[in-house]
Amino acid sequence: MTPILEARNLVVRRGRKDIVSVERFAVESGEVRVVIGPNGAGKSTLLRALNGLYPARGELRFEGDLVRSERDRRRLRRRTAAVFQQPFLLATTVRGNVEAALHRRGFDGAEVHERTAAALDLLGIADLAERRRDGLSGGEAQRVSIARALAGDPVVVFLDEPMAALDPPTRRGLLEDVQRIFAAAGTTVLWVTHDREEAAAVADTVTFLADGRVVQDGSRGDVFNRPASEEVAEYLGVDVWLTGEVVEGPGDALRFVLPDGAALACGEGAPGPAFAVVHPEDVTLLRAQPDAESLSARNVVPVVVAEVRARGRLRLIVLRWHGQPLQALVTRAAADDLDLAAGDELYAAIKAVAVQIVPRAARLGAGSPVDPAGEREW
Repeated sequence: MTPILEARNLVVRRGRKDIVSVERFAVESGEVRVVIGPNGAGKSTLLRALNGLYPARGELRFEGDLVRSERDRRRLRRRTAAVFQQPFLLATTVRGNVEAALHRRGFDGAEVHERTAAALDLLGIADLAERRRDGLSGGEAQRVSIARALAGDPVVVFLDEPMAALDPPTRRGLLEDVQRIFAAAGTTVLWVTHDREEAAAVADTVTFLADGRVVQDGSRGDVFNRPASEEVAEYLGVDVWLTGEVVEGPGDALRFVLPDGAALACGEGAPGPAFAVVHPEDVTLLRAQPDAESLSARNVVPVVVAEVRARGRLRLIVLRWHGQPLQALVTRAAADDLDLAAGDELYAAIKAVAVQIVPRAARLGAGSPVDPAGEREW
């Protein structure tokens, strides 16, 4: 299927420096693609280049057609919508802002009033219709921006850090509403954020950007559960890192070996120096060592409880194994049943497929350079 938006050999340059250099970037119809990465990674620049707001070199296609001229860029912007971190509202009422956006998109008459009313209802701000811009809170103003963007049924919605300026309660409420709205409508979204929790909540697919280059691209599960580099994992909140080496065992079995010789069976990985990522939800705690036939996990290792931390209805159990950290996430009831306390000796069961291997040579920003011969300006 042809992507609804696709760029190849995209380069954005400031002065003599390429601040974005991406070999290929695509957004499929109906998906929420999140671009995440540290500040200064080029995320907003990439979004603006894809929306025709920044000059760039390379090839851009929208709905399968090349975007070459200013007329093409105007068509792209007319059929898409953008929401930025700071709401850009006209000095008029909430209703007036949405109606003005629809008029600019070529709607008129009764359709403008119908679409405006529907958009305000959708965002839960119908009661604010006659309030002027200066009387809105930050969250209300951003809801108006999103209502204005959605009123014209855009083909793609571009969101550039839309929640970053909001306080946590306002942010949570708007995030829940936007997720519900996009899911119900099947809206195609390109969403830029630096917040990993926001990305994990909304994304179908994730692009991790650093130094203007794509470091990792894939489904939300692939990127969050199988980071391509140490830096990606650290940024996305992986707390448990084991340092060692992947070696081949009998029958092509793979083992991750610590410096002192302790080992974990792992499902995939290339032999050589590596890090192992073990997510807390993949660790099962046991008071006694089980029989080999009674448990499906290939790894059962002795651990010592270092700390028990409350996480709402859950408990995060910080463990030590051969001087390296492990963590387990269990329910409060399970923690009470185990009667856990610092210093307790337990067993941790971990399936081989849950031991994710990241080669130590994988470094942030090591993406393939763009071939300058393939560039054109658009």
